[in-house]
Amino acid sequence: MKKLIFTLFLLLSSIIVTTAQDVNTALRYLKIANTLREVKQFDQSEEYLNKALGMVRGRNEYWEAAIYENLGFLYRDQENVLEASRNFSKAIDIYKKLKMGMSEKAISQLLDGLKEAEELYAGIDIGSKGVKLSIIGVTVSPKKGVTYNLKKSMSINTEPSALTTQAIKETATAIKDLVDTATVRNNVLSDRMFIVMSSGLKQATDKQPGKEAEVITAIREALKNPNQKIDIISAEDEAKYGALSMVAPELHLSSSVMDIGGGNIKGGYLLSRTKFDAVNFPYGTKAFVKIVKKKLPDANLEEYTKGVNDEVKVVGEELALELNRKVGLKNRKNVFLLGGIVFVMNSFLHPERAAIIGRPVEVSLEDIRKFRQMSASSYEELINPDFSRVTDPAVRAIAEEDVKNITTKIYNQQDIIAGAALLETLIKEMNRDGVQKRFYFIKGGDVAWISGYVFKLISDEYQARKE
Repeated sequence: MKKLIFTLFLLLSSIIVTTAQDVNTALRYLKIANTLREVKQFDQSEEYLNKALGMVRGRNEYWEAAIYENLGFLYRDQENVLEASRNFSKAIDIYKKLKMGMSEKAISQLLDGLKEAEELYAGIDIGSKGVKLSIIGVTVSPKKGVTYNLKKSMSINTEPSALTTQAIKETATAIKDLVDTATVRNNVLSDRMFIVMSSGLKQATDKQPGKEAEVITAIREALKNPNQKIDIISAEDEAKYGALSMVAPELHLSSSVMDIGGGNIKGGYLLSRTKFDAVNFPYGTKAFVKIVKKKLPDANLEEYTKGVNDEVKVVGEELALELNRKVGLKNRKNVFLLGGIVFVMNSFLHPERAAIIGRPVEVSLEDIRKFRQMSASSYEELINPDFSRVTDPAVRAIAEEDVKNITTKIYNQQDIIAGAALLETLIKEMNRDGVQKRFYFIKGGDVAWISGYVFKLISDEYQARKE
């Protein structure tokens, strides 16, 4: 028994000595790191601080907090506000736990004094119709936490879902151009650049085995990066991220989101910030055109329009079945609409709204009915709106450019007839036997989900580093 006690004593003594040695070594590293910081050798300073942190983490809370504090100073000196605030916050949490009020207060004051500076992130969405770029400014505020601001968005229409060799090549080249726009011309760091394949394009590649790999390989070759990460997102997550980005938090529980894209219709509603009830239908504008033209390959415009009207009734039946199963889609009074066809309708019928970007404008049922009717019977009038009622020259210039882009790069008459029919059918089914709804469109909302995707990545990273 005495031998066992003696052995345990020696083991405990050894642990205490080892721990003390580690703390002493960590303190030496801390001093070296601070000296390196003073002479602006930031990378080496960070290396020594992280070594020191590894030696005391979980063993000595006081020195752990002190090292987080000094990491905060290091990042502050590099004007990296996001990392500085994360490390100061970790130090504050430990000082609070140790009941060291003066240290907690001092670091809190440092945190409050940090300059609120933006850090830029970017996301590229590879959709069925084209590729879109969102550049997002992230600001860390001691009072507001992490906030986001969409700084820039742009798109290039390349018809990725055609999946021809030419379409894939043009898509890869467009992605290279957007990556250069983000990293070279807007100073987004390469490790804050995300590329995502949307559910609409994924739906198309699933029908042609091998095409998904061909698209990804072409992108990596265009970027000269064989290891470029390309995420593939589900329709559910796409809709959820769009809702998080578009809908103000106070409207989460009274709103839903529906997106009529090129390859599919997806949407749903938030149950909480992390839970989302989703719907998805394979009837985007371009996909619906293909369905009708496959049945009527040689139809003239009149025959094609009749085919759309007949086929959309089938779509309406499928929509009705699924919408009836989703209580929120029936009962929530605000519906935020996304998708190219809603942008087209807003541009043609309301050119005076061209400069309203990032804010909701109401969509009337009368406008939707008028849009569908004119798409088939008064097309020339529809695509030539009266710009004379737009009195502001700057707004008029935006409106004229929008209409030009639509008619030359985005949709032809067949696309618009199909999209207008889908839009009216969706709205009718959402309004049937439920709460009378108000519908809203947000220009710029076509990049909402990729913005929400990047927001989530940033939030997850922030939380992980704080824990």
